[in-house]
Amino acid sequence: MQSPSELSDVVRAPCKTCGAQLKFSAEKQKLSCDYCGNTEAIAFTKNNLHENPLSFRVEDRQLPNAPTEEKRLFTCQNCGAKTTVNYDTPTITCAFCNSKNVNPDAQKTRLIEPAGLLPFRISKEQALQRFKSWVGDSWLAPSDLAAGAMLDNLHGIYIPFWTFDAQAYSEYSGEAGFYYYVPVQVRDSSGKMVTQQQQRVRWEYRSGSHQAFYDDMLEMASRKLSQQESQVQEASRYDLQEVVDYDPRILLGWEAEVYSIDLQESARKAEEQIRNREENACASQMGGDTQRNLNVDTTLTNQTFKHILLPLWICMYLYNGKQYRFLVNGQTGQIAGERPKSAWKIALVVIAFLLLVLFFYWLGKR
Repeated sequence: MQSPSELSDVVRAPCKTCGAQLKFSAEKQKLSCDYCGNTEAIAFTKNNLHENPLSFRVEDRQLPNAPTEEKRLFTCQNCGAKTTVNYDTPTITCAFCNSKNVNPDAQKTRLIEPAGLLPFRISKEQALQRFKSWVGDSWLAPSDLAAGAMLDNLHGIYIPFWTFDAQAYSEYSGEAGFYYYVPVQVRDSSGKMVTQQQQRVRWEYRSGSHQAFYDDMLEMASRKLSQQESQVQEASRYDLQEVVDYDPRILLGWEAEVYSIDLQESARKAEEQIRNREENACASQMGGDTQRNLNVDTTLTNQTFKHILLPLWICMYLYNGKQYRFLVNGQTGQIAGERPKSAWKIALVVIAFLLLVLFFYWLGKR
């Protein structure tokens, strides 16, 4: 293992005024000096956002010849999360478990280089304001939640994602059912013969094809956040049109998690999503009131991928001694997370619902 002083991948961006290390400011969208306030513009380009062919399936399941880079990884000794830090720092706090027991040494590892990233646009102060507005914005939450929630280290980090493109062509066959009704004589509860309309189904065999191009399907590459995947999906409504070329200077002052869900596993998940969408599209195209024996055969071609980094604020807060997590989208400010619920408010809702049911029951008996 090499010591940090032996590693040469730390990005140097000295302030032209005072010589201190610059950091990227989410508010200013520039490199900024914390000491003298000097700022330096940084160009956001889109010249290198190339798609890489997803060809590992025909290369003995090896990764394609994607652009790679050597990065130094800091490993959390508590939870094992691996992050890259593009500036010298004596200690770093883990974004996933808040542990400060982080290995100060780093090990060089060759990784697929990100093609692009979305710069942070939501600053720490803005994320904090979003949290304060969100945490109390639920009628079912305890009334004192906004005042009693104690923030526990708001942490901005770039999360690794894979994006996938594919052309899908599907052929389908099955039976579409159409409802119709026939009059039938039946006895009612008093024994009298009455006429009722009973439902029947007329089945028609149908077949056809469907094709679609799937562009930039996002797959999160962080195993540490996989238990919060539904929250990540809720907070991951990014505008990918704003992705710019990867430039390590944009990471100055921020951390970036290293992908722990590899390309092969993520590609399988993306393919499964595409096939599910194709099956739904074919079912919709086949029509009918109901369906049976639907068979869909999907072929995927022109499959490509990119590796990108997306900004996310990760934090935990304490309320009545219990820990809750929340996430803030670093581009849009969209927030997702856990909130405690008030037991008496839930009981009040249940009682109100039962009273409403009893009221309509009483009306029906009159």
